[in-house]
Amino acid sequence: MRSWTTALAACLIVSGCTHQSPAQPAAQPIAKPTPAPSAPQMWVRVPGLPTDDGWERGLDDVSAAGPGLAWAVGYTGWEDSVATSLRTWNGSRWRAVPLKDATGGLASVDSDGPRNAWMLGGGFHEDESFAQRWDGRTWRRHPLPTFGRDVAVDGRRVAVVIDDAVLTWNGAAFVTEAKLGGGRTRLTRVDTGGGHTWVAGSREPDQPVVWHGHDGRYEATPALPKGHLNGILQIAPDDVWAVGGTGERPLLLHWDGRSWRQPAVPQASGEVTGVTAFGPDDVWFSGRDPSRPGEISVLHWDGRTWTRESPPNAGAGLSAKIERIPGTRQLWLVVNVANGDSESIVTFRRT
Repeated sequence: MRSWTTALAACLIVSGCTHQSPAQPAAQPIAKPTPAPSAPQMWVRVPGLPTDDGWERGLDDVSAAGPGLAWAVGYTGWEDSVATSLRTWNGSRWRAVPLKDATGGLASVDSDGPRNAWMLGGGFHEDESFAQRWDGRTWRRHPLPTFGRDVAVDGRRVAVVIDDAVLTWNGAAFVTEAKLGGGRTRLTRVDTGGGHTWVAGSREPDQPVVWHGHDGRYEATPALPKGHLNGILQIAPDDVWAVGGTGERPLLLHWDGRSWRQPAVPQASGEVTGVTAFGPDDVWFSGRDPSRPGEISVLHWDGRTWTRESPPNAGAGLSAKIERIPGTRQLWLVVNVANGDSESIVTFRRT
């Protein structure tokens, strides 16, 4: 369960519940950002691992169980020497979690509490792909039949997307729940909660696709604008956000139970790479914006208006993932920044 609108102002109805091809969306104005509040709210850089400033390392995902426990996954190394990396936050610092036989940098992590977290790793060869579960004391490793792209957790339900299917955990192994991709279509992201599952994917050359699953049955939602999706978040079955980019512009889409709407947001360039929420009127987005110093932008939707923030400039940002910290009003932001021909890691916390 990834984390926590009303009708959006200046929105575009992408399509209704029909299989007919939607009309091309009209150009939407860029919403002007509301000035940030003057209260003492700030982004603070948090020291990571001692090697985070080095080349050839990055973070792909972050999940928090509370102020004193979080996990982040990513990679280290280059080409054939790439390895999955896992770290944990203990309330005062990040520390590395040793992983054995973790070749490949494909990684995702999700949790719904301090005793239930899952992460994915591997990626070079099918027999090297794996999942690991945290039960509150130890990480236990379980094989995957092929590359795991993303994982979402809600109690006993664990959903993993591979290129062409949704897998679920039956208590002993991962089994296929639904075949959705294949051919020119690849699944990339998943979120699950309350018996509902949302899957994002792409169909070549540049068509996003979203499926809604309930009781093991999946249905593709109406057609979406051109582009690609980097994340999907269910707040409720009739309150879902999908984020990504189209061309050189960000792509944000909101499902209200009847149609997908594309809000006008105060960001004209780049893409959105992360989304999290404390509730329907408190949604946060992170992404890359080449027009801003540091190139990382954070957007906030309060149910009526958009505001925009920037963390301190720590270098040229390449991508950013954002995550709420349960039990607080705080957020994690993990950023991959350019480092020569490679990248390195910077971590921020909003206090």
